Amino acid sequence: MMPTTIDIILSSIGKQYLYLRLRSQERVVRELELKYEGKYKNAGLSLLFDLLMALAVVVVVSVVAAILYFFVS
Repeated sequence: MMPTTIDIILSSIGKQYLYLRLRSQERVVRELELKYEGKYKNAGLSLLFDLLMALAVVVVVSVVAAILYFFVS
């Protein structure tokens, strides 16, 4: 089965993320096996979800701040 384009993108993002964060081949392999089931795609997907959750928190806080600003002033 051929990997899809999104799989290739997520795999490359996951690989870069792990190597930038851990900076050691042995640590990357260990983390990949323990946390991401041996797939760089899962690491990329995890990073993507973390970024989306951070963005969601920023949006919610901004909306709450705007609502409070207009109701209080």
